[in-house]
Amino acid sequence: MAFTVDIDFDNPDLTADTDLQNEIFLQVFNSGDGELFDKLYRDDAISNFSGEPLTGEARLAFFKEFLATKPQLQAEVTHSYVAGDVALIGVHFVIDGTDSEGKPMHLEGNCTDVLRRGTDGRWLMAVDRPVAGSLLPE
Repeated sequence: MAFTVDIDFDNPDLTADTDLQNEIFLQVFNSGDGELFDKLYRDDAISNFSGEPLTGEARLAFFKEFLATKPQLQAEVTHSYVAGDVALIGVHFVIDGTDSEGKPMHLEGNCTDVLRRGTDGRWLMAVDRPVAGSLLPE
């Protein structure tokens, strides 16, 4: 996959710029690389994308498995607020693809994300809370 924005693959940064942050998030998700995608998250970040709150190795394992089928994410930022080193971002998302058994999958909903800027200046995901009609393949 060709990336349209510069991404440091060793130390990605979601940035405080909402449009750029969304573009980076989309490109990394749509690459299908679960390990790279997990680098957009703080070590202690929580994601409930799987339907239950995951952190650390469990979160990484889920991302690697889920993104292996290369689902495609579309996302539109609905609101964004930055206060110091914390950002609250609302997103409407659509994910289409196939599940691990080759069955069609369509997920659509809204997500509330909290990003934090670390001492190194990078903005990373701290809380990822997508809410869809179902977080499981249809």
